[in-house]
Amino acid sequence: MGKPQASEVFSSFNSRYYVKSGALAALPNELANLGLTGTCWLISDTHVGPLYAPSVIQALENAGFSCQRYDIPAQEASKSWQQAGELYTWLLENGVQRGDTVLALGGGVVGDLAGFIAASILRGIAVVQLPTTILAMIDSSIGGKTGINHPRGKNLIGAFHPPRLVLIDDAVLSSLPRRERAAGWAEAVKHGVIADAALFDDLERAGASLNDVPANITSELLVRSAAVKIGVVNRDERETGERMLLNYGHTLGQAVEAATNYKRYVHGEAVAIGMTFAAKLAVELGMWTNAEAERQRALLHALDLPTALPRDLDIEATLAALNLDKKRAKGSVRWVLPTRIGHAQVESHVDPELVRKLVHELVDQA
Repeated sequence: MGKPQASEVFSSFNSRYYVKSGALAALPNELANLGLTGTCWLISDTHVGPLYAPSVIQALENAGFSCQRYDIPAQEASKSWQQAGELYTWLLENGVQRGDTVLALGGGVVGDLAGFIAASILRGIAVVQLPTTILAMIDSSIGGKTGINHPRGKNLIGAFHPPRLVLIDDAVLSSLPRRERAAGWAEAVKHGVIADAALFDDLERAGASLNDVPANITSELLVRSAAVKIGVVNRDERETGERMLLNYGHTLGQAVEAATNYKRYVHGEAVAIGMTFAAKLAVELGMWTNAEAERQRALLHALDLPTALPRDLDIEATLAALNLDKKRAKGSVRWVLPTRIGHAQVESHVDPELVRKLVHELVDQA
């Protein structure tokens, strides 16, 4: 694939990815082109819904679509059985049918939850992702992973359910809080480290300015980052091999999220900590150089992302959460570790005592 353009359309299995400023206005035509003509069930949250849902619904109704809306609380805790149950009830009581479409308007929480609802209601109906955060645009809306959290860990309950369409409209980023922008770029850093050294270089050059969302670079970097994930998913839809590389930074990151009850960090911040730890582990194992690990740390720092663990973290709870990681195989945690910027590999035989030691060292740096 050549260097993607900001308006380029990608395809992945049964999904279509459309990236363009103002893309939300094209939603009715895109649905019609895909033959999606049933009722649209728009799921958003209490922050994004009031901002963008009215105009989306008006455009759909002007084009002849029937549309209903439900806003979930804007929080990670919404990815729960309780919230899923409320959505099932809403859909069933209002007459959802198999020819209908769920529209997920929001960030990763909305996309994961709405996707899971679509995957399971009536044994599966179409879902369209309308991501409104950088993280969702370049990562969570792509590839069909859906799910909810369990008290024992993140995304432990879910299903693969590829969206029929992903509309990425970077115009909505003007309303995104700075903290959420930074958290989203963490996933772009991940994509650069594991698969695209040129992308990493350009993220380095942009540095802290990325959090100001400059129009002249944002669209291009969003598309290039999304293209990394789309390429990986195209080659490994069900995460049996290469797709596991997309979990770089997530192994410890998600354990930290669970140990802090999903309240202390937004997802990208936890991933930044996880990438810092994975870099430290790779250096300790002789797989990566200190210089490259420092480049990654410096970029994360420039983006105002955390690179150390807090002193009050419950280390034992964090290590226990690692043992519930859904990517474990034959009793061992599988770590995604970089070998150079632009390349990584999965390691399954890492000494747990080394992990414990390095976790403590990362806390001591805080």
